[in-house]
Amino acid sequence: MLVTGADRGIGRLLALAFGRAGHTVGVHCRTRRSQAEKVQDELARMGVRSDVFQADVADPGEAQSMIDDARARWGRLDGLVNNAGVTRDRSLLRMSPAEWREVLDVNLSGVFWCLQAAARHMSREKNGFVINIASILGARGGVGCANYAAAKAGVMALTKSAARELGRFNIRVNAVLPGFHLTEMSEQIPPEQRAKVVAEHPLGRTTDPADLGRLVVALAESPTVSGQIFNIDSRGM
Repeated sequence: MLVTGADRGIGRLLALAFGRAGHTVGVHCRTRRSQAEKVQDELARMGVRSDVFQADVADPGEAQSMIDDARARWGRLDGLVNNAGVTRDRSLLRMSPAEWREVLDVNLSGVFWCLQAAARHMSREKNGFVINIASILGARGGVGCANYAAAKAGVMALTKSAARELGRFNIRVNAVLPGFHLTEMSEQIPPEQRAKVVAEHPLGRTTDPADLGRLVVALAESPTVSGQIFNIDSRGM
């Protein structure tokens, strides 16, 4: 199975979780190959086979080539976790066309290109799972992140549509809203804003990364769940 954006943050966490569950893992990165190789080393220490794939998921040709390469190396492709993403936060009135396009290209179009490429192989095998990492911002919106929220809303709609289309091939497609984690991406948020996010949680705490990993792996291994959106924290959608 392949995790995009697995060189750091939530992607790394999920790659390691799938490794612990006994999966062969593809560790994708766009530019940080050395970081992806460190994740590969962590998996090797678990005794898990893994391969590093470098591609720009926003480029449909590169996404297809990466998926084809994974299929060729392993003989089959059982699963895909679409996690790769970027942020370019700015107020709606000041957001540039480039900032809008880049986030949509990576966070929405990139998910589509990888899903489409993977489904082409999985449909022949009549089996597979795709888990798209979305965000609660896609359901609730947010301030200063219209591009990100719009992309993640699109990911949720894409998930439901893909589940309807691909069910006849026994391909399960679900989305996870992973909650707030202190990753390299979220650390760009000012401390006072991070405190506000934590305060939104009725339980008074954010999602434990280990809980996220266990849930995503369990979802991947659930044979009858598809077309669902899972919010993994205590905030309401």
